[in-house]
Amino acid sequence: MDVSLTDIASRLRAADSALLVAHVNPDADALGSSLAVAVALEALGVDAQVSFPDDPFEVPLALRFLPRQDLIVAPEQAIPADLVMSMDASSGDRIGRLLAVGESAPAFIAVDHHASFVPFAPMVHADATRPATGLLALEIIDALGVDLTPDMALCLYAAISSDTGSFRFASTTPESMRAAARLMETGIDFAGAAKAMFDTKSRDFLRLQAEVMGDLEVLTAGGVAVAVIRVSRQDRDRHGIAFTQVESLIDAVRTVEGVEVAVVLKQDDHGLWRVSSRSLGAVDVGRACTSQGGGGHVMAAGFTGTTDAQQTLQGFLDALELD
Repeated sequence: MDVSLTDIASRLRAADSALLVAHVNPDADALGSSLAVAVALEALGVDAQVSFPDDPFEVPLALRFLPRQDLIVAPEQAIPADLVMSMDASSGDRIGRLLAVGESAPAFIAVDHHASFVPFAPMVHADATRPATGLLALEIIDALGVDLTPDMALCLYAAISSDTGSFRFASTTPESMRAAARLMETGIDFAGAAKAMFDTKSRDFLRLQAEVMGDLEVLTAGGVAVAVIRVSRQDRDRHGIAFTQVESLIDAVRTVEGVEVAVVLKQDDHGLWRVSSRSLGAVDVGRACTSQGGGGHVMAAGFTGTTDAQQTLQGFLDALELD
């Protein structure tokens, strides 16, 4: 059933323990929102943990600046909780092995902002008008009646700025700008957060980027130009780059002049090809990715392929043709 954020806050406040769950390969919106709510719950005396289903389990390098990572535990180390709440997952498969943990908990809630959200918990709050789950997390914290601390604020600032492209994407709203100002007023190092998320790359990563960008293709689908790069597991291994680091390549691809859609096909450690896509506004990539079993927004979406890289890409391009 649909529940309000106020009702969610009441349920969280009444719990003795809670597990906040971010989606696989978490971004700053998923992990930042989860950590912020966990810190707020801790202030109320609730035992709080944060987890996500990655295997191997590690916090993405670009997110290691987030505070209170002592609250993060691997799924197999999570202590059974009274309440499990997923944050920023558009479907049950996005939380992988933690879906069963939520389903077995006394209370299971899903909070999300994707237009492609598919309910997978008994209680849900999905609001596609919000550009980031971080805004929903901030509202939950306010409803909990907890004073906003710098730790919470930095996590939320990272969440909101991540999903708005550092407030550059068309999805940015006046509400998100007002929220950012409020978070900045707590004294957080917002410039440091931006540098960690958007402006820090290792030399090995830049070598990988130069290599794969050199093979960039510009194709046509649905009447628009689509820029595509591929990053195989062998490419990553050759440069010593973890799978969690390659997501930021999409930011380079989307800057290619004259294209309306950017695509990165990236092979994970299990050999599966995952697609990240971005639209510059003319195409709904969320609809295309949802048709391939994934999800996301009009402007940003993804899915995991079940075949090789070329067939996975072709499925996406065919979906754009039908859009």
